[in-house]
Amino acid sequence: MNEVLAAQNQIRDAAERFLAHCARATDAQWRFQPEPRTWSMSQITEHVALSNHNIQRMLTKRLLGSRIDGRATGILDVEIPYLFYRGDEPPNVATPSGDWTDRRLATETFDANARELVLWAGTQDADLREFGLDHPVFGLLDGVQWLLFAAAHTERHRAQLIGLAGHRDFPA
Repeated sequence: MNEVLAAQNQIRDAAERFLAHCARATDAQWRFQPEPRTWSMSQITEHVALSNHNIQRMLTKRLLGSRIDGRATGILDVEIPYLFYRGDEPPNVATPSGDWTDRRLATETFDANARELVLWAGTQDADLREFGLDHPVFGLLDGVQWLLFAAAHTERHRAQLIGLAGHRDFPA
């Protein structure tokens, strides 16, 4: 299996797991925010949906115009899932508005944005390893690494959903 197809599968699988968690939530759980600075399920969903949309748009507009030309990327593929252990999101990147309170619409948008990213990757003829763009925290990522990043980012925030569900005040 080639690297792009494997990354597409990782995005698809991560999105399905994320959405399955959202589907089990009640309306009260969807909106539950234990503290003002902690995101609710709706805000987490909005953030990841916007992030996937922004990644797809950035890759579409800029990636194939940015050859790496032998420069090393800032990370190894195998490191990508572990990078999220170090802390919070970069500031002002896909910050949720809090307006995504309609769970059906939010999860449909999330699903559509993940599918668009997978579709974009599948339509590329160029070797995505030959092109790269800088991430604001992790440095240069090639095209395949951006796809792996999207999958790992989704999983990182699914962990947040799981954490909310384990909170002592989480609605039954």
